[in-house]
Amino acid sequence: MKFERLDPGKHQRKAFDCGVTELNLYLQQFANQDQKRGLTRVYVLAEQQQIIGYYSLCAHSVPTDQLPDNTRLGKYSDAPFLLLGRLAVDQHYQGQGYGDALIFHAFSITAETAEKIGALGMIVDAKDEKAACFYQKFGFKPLSGSKNRLMLPFSAMKTLL
Repeated sequence: MKFERLDPGKHQRKAFDCGVTELNLYLQQFANQDQKRGLTRVYVLAEQQQIIGYYSLCAHSVPTDQLPDNTRLGKYSDAPFLLLGRLAVDQHYQGQGYGDALIFHAFSITAETAEKIGALGMIVDAKDEKAACFYQKFGFKPLSGSKNRLMLPFSAMKTLL
């Protein structure tokens, strides 16, 4: 089992089922197109061709007036982040810690990227309250004006790694 970039010639996307139609369809129909267009990078945790879980990361900016007061940046109107666009685990593997493994891999990629190009941390749009609770256990905090848009500063991420 290993982490790697999604390779549609290798990974069996059609067999993936996390129980959420939107997340299944993204992996099966749109993830490769988004990668080819340079919009995102999709990473899978796979055993040979079988995808256990996946997540996507892309560049993103957030209006600074939505950030908590302790991260406001003076005259800048937007702040750089990486967006954890999607994260899902196949139903056969849920409840076994693979979601945690996926998010820690995403943290590692984010930390590496933030050291090279500058980014304040990670943003995620949780699909629902259950997903928001999953992210909050890692220290994600809601942005102002949105209960399911959450952020984790790079400094907090470094302590988790």
